[in-house]
Amino acid sequence: MPTCYFDLDGTLVEYDAPFADVLSDAFAAVGVDADRTLLETYSEAFFDVLGDADDPFAAAIDRTDAGVDPAAFSDAMVRTEAEHTVVVDGADAVLDTLSGEWRLGVLTNGFGPAQRAKLETVGLTDRFESVVVSGEVGARKPEPAIYRAAEGRLAADSYVFVADDLERDVLPAVDCGWRGVLVGDDVNPSVPDGVETVRSLADVPTVL
Repeated sequence: MPTCYFDLDGTLVEYDAPFADVLSDAFAAVGVDADRTLLETYSEAFFDVLGDADDPFAAAIDRTDAGVDPAAFSDAMVRTEAEHTVVVDGADAVLDTLSGEWRLGVLTNGFGPAQRAKLETVGLTDRFESVVVSGEVGARKPEPAIYRAAEGRLAADSYVFVADDLERDVLPAVDCGWRGVLVGDDVNPSVPDGVETVRSLADVPTVL
């Protein structure tokens, strides 16, 4: 049976508000009224430590002058991100269509507790046999190692990766011998061999 992995953020799920609002709510949960400077400082620090820190939320807040306990802020971020996460239109129908004919997994960059909390909150956890998170396997997209880790979780003769980012997600999968499906309103018409393009997640089964 073939295996189909899905990217998480922007592909299966999305936030119901701008990320600045999500971040502000997390700060509010620990008693901080964050101004624009703090939000920008934290965001810059987060991307600096992402991929290196075991807990990027805690490591990033430790680089600011917010005076917040890093562990408490990390917990607040995990909760708040999950509370603002909703399923992309068509996701459930796509998973229903593929279930039984494909082994299904999630392959995502991020902090394990946060990514898993999002899946749990929107009720998608049980739809997948495997959830591969960069923070748990020590490799991030576009690194080949994370795709090899995904193969190790779900053995198959062939793999497909469905994602909304060509350079970071889909092309590295193709380089590892997978097929790629690029989802988005502004998909590139000049994609290489091995990549299919669809306008919406609901159209994915038509190209598999």
